[in-house]
Amino acid sequence: MKKITTIIVSLLISTAIFATDNKIIISSYDGHNAEILITESSFEDNSFKVTFYINWINSKLKKIKDENSVLAILNDSVKIFPENSVGISSQSPVSDFSNKKITLEFFAKPDFEGGNVKIVFPFVFARNIEEAKKGNWKEVLYSKEKHPAISYNIDGKLIKDIYAPEVRLTSPAVAKNSDEKIPVVDTKIADIRISAYDKSGVKEILINNRKAKLNYTGEYTSEVTLYTGLNIIRVKASDNFGNVKETEFKIICSYQYDINLRGGKFYALIVGINDYKDINIPDLDKPVSDAEALKNILVNLYTFDEENVFFLKNVTRSKFIKKLDELAGNLTDNDNLLIFYAGHGYWDDFREIGYWMPSDAVVGDNSTWIRNSTIKEYIGSIKTKQTLLITDACFGGSIFKTRGLNTERVVAYQKIYDLPGRKGMTSGTLKEVPDVSIFLHTLLKRLKSNEDKYLTSSSLFNSLRDAVLNNSPNVPQFGTIQGVGDEGGEFIFIKR
Repeated sequence: MKKITTIIVSLLISTAIFATDNKIIISSYDGHNAEILITESSFEDNSFKVTFYINWINSKLKKIKDENSVLAILNDSVKIFPENSVGISSQSPVSDFSNKKITLEFFAKPDFEGGNVKIVFPFVFARNIEEAKKGNWKEVLYSKEKHPAISYNIDGKLIKDIYAPEVRLTSPAVAKNSDEKIPVVDTKIADIRISAYDKSGVKEILINNRKAKLNYTGEYTSEVTLYTGLNIIRVKASDNFGNVKETEFKIICSYQYDINLRGGKFYALIVGINDYKDINIPDLDKPVSDAEALKNILVNLYTFDEENVFFLKNVTRSKFIKKLDELAGNLTDNDNLLIFYAGHGYWDDFREIGYWMPSDAVVGDNSTWIRNSTIKEYIGSIKTKQTLLITDACFGGSIFKTRGLNTERVVAYQKIYDLPGRKGMTSGTLKEVPDVSIFLHTLLKRLKSNEDKYLTSSSLFNSLRDAVLNNSPNVPQFGTIQGVGDEGGEFIFIKR
């Protein structure tokens, strides 16, 4: 022990209470008083402790038994002179409260060269632990000066640096006028630059466990290979006294690595029906030309080889089903399939069943039609990596599972490609199909004007949704086709 000081703290409840500036000052003659014994430890390891031992006494300074009352010190209100000399180790605004003993630890600040330090302690009182936990503290009166204080002398030779270097990410930086709070880079390799400061000198900086080089600007640099999406850069800084600190910085990488298709191919089944054999079903003008336009876009602009694109013009029911059977038998789980249908459809409101109308469909004989559920079953039986259904005809929305928004700003395309996906995109039409389809017109326009190498089906839908909503009565839909093997993946159009 270095020094012992005794003070009398007079407090607590009385019939004589004085209030000024919202503070309660309580006299001491009711017997609730405390005798405080202050001890100070030696200065070791750049710190020292001040301990307050509490004895409860009556007005005649005799010890009494009081197991309820508690005291604490307002850490935020502790006064230290000079201000840059020492600091309190605890970050709590109030010290640990106690009925018997309070201990505070102080540390010497790195810029303090030693000398005398004065510390003033403001005590507060609570009737019991429950009141203390609620923060119902009362101020106290003191027998001597306003607040208890100590003087403590620190030998400057004993002060040592206990602080690790302070580090800051200087590059890459958040772009000016950007809403982003995290730096975004569009390359797969980033030049990470770190500024570091330490009073005792920086010994070493490790960036992702690799020693960084000190450049002519005084920054520590290292090249780091990034993954698409969120990256964590770990910086470990040490100084000449062995103080070490690890800091993490976040960087978003928007660079997209080439997708490994693992030998898979892109197939398309494109159906367009203008002419119907049943005179009760009106012919259409646009579906075949729309379907043919889609075929040309896929073959010429995207990675669909012509021999893998099957264009069924004015197809009958049997030939349509036969082609689905062929695909189910020939495609592998590394392949990708786009199914497109443009033609008449029918929605049975009472039974809540949707149908597609092949060219040989007969009004009143739904055995000649193709149920949506049949298409769904085929989608489940064709074991592809990704299957995407696009249709302008009715397709029951009940088979879709609403797709939540992706909270990640950037997602690696390889990641979403590797997961099996079964998605559907429809115009939202459940009744009569318009001969000039805003949905198909916008779809073809977006695919044709796309300049990105990779275009996910969800991005394609998002790019056309508002145009369809604003220019037609339909509400287009996009989502997961339920019960056919979707695991969260997504069809990706790849530019040639």
